[in-house]
Amino acid sequence: MKRIFLSAICLLICLSAFAIDNKFLYQLAYVKSSQAYSIQFDNDLLYTNSHNYIWIYSIFNAWQPKLEAAYFSTFPIEDVETLAGKYIYVASSEPTNQVILVDSLYTGSRIFFPQTILGEKLTREGATLYVADRYKGIDIINIGSGSTREILSTFSEKWGIKDFVAAYPYIFALNDFGLVAVDISDQSYPVSLGVNYEIVDASCLVKYGNTIWIGAGKNLMAFNVYDPKKPVLISQIRMTNEILNLAMKDNRLFIALGRGGVKIMDVTNPLKTEELNNIFLTVPVYDIDLANDYIFLGLGKEGWMIYEYR
Repeated sequence: MKRIFLSAICLLICLSAFAIDNKFLYQLAYVKSSQAYSIQFDNDLLYTNSHNYIWIYSIFNAWQPKLEAAYFSTFPIEDVETLAGKYIYVASSEPTNQVILVDSLYTGSRIFFPQTILGEKLTREGATLYVADRYKGIDIINIGSGSTREILSTFSEKWGIKDFVAAYPYIFALNDFGLVAVDISDQSYPVSLGVNYEIVDASCLVKYGNTIWIGAGKNLMAFNVYDPKKPVLISQIRMTNEILNLAMKDNRLFIALGRGGVKIMDVTNPLKTEELNNIFLTVPVYDIDLANDYIFLGLGKEGWMIYEYR
């Protein structure tokens, strides 16, 4: 009896040392016919893009995604944002860029309206589109229902925006030197609040509560932004591979690690994160997006995948 009791205690200690994930991963679809260096889900449609092409899929049946339309961009695509399942905003560094529908027997009957925008990074929150340009700063644009564009203001941050997230009333942006917090409570007059330049090689970020998670090379860094005037580094974790992108759902952080696959972590407590699960693939993961119980993986020239996680 004593031996059984001691064994039970040892088992509990071992289990407490590891996080237990109450969800399971199931691969649903693997599409190799289009490239996906970037991938995003919006309004029941999945958008993937390479440097010059955009493909749009319906995943009403997640096991058999249906190609709805494809577009060709004359000049390289920097970033893509979408609205209402019909408007596509394409960031390009070339002001004369054109985005043209690709005729195909496989395309569906949906009509989309692509619009080119001069810039390098895009993010949207509601009817507001934020456009980052390396030499100009961040434009704040009211796009309404998608058919109109009204520039509300420009935040003149000229240090090369690498990634940014809009969480009204703030924008948190990574520039060439580190993290910048911007007050956009009055969208006509954005104001810089605070900076933290303790970051090297930062490339991507996501926000969860009062924490900004940043990928910087192989380093995963957590900054507390409860006071946006003073972003404070509170945690740093070394990954096995370079962090290419981040996505957040509930209390779970999803990390795209290139040839290292995908790591899933519980970040409820940023000071004590727990590794929950991993997706190991034979091809690199460049981008990741989440919706409902789905995980969408952009695999570059190898195509893209859908996983169910429940």
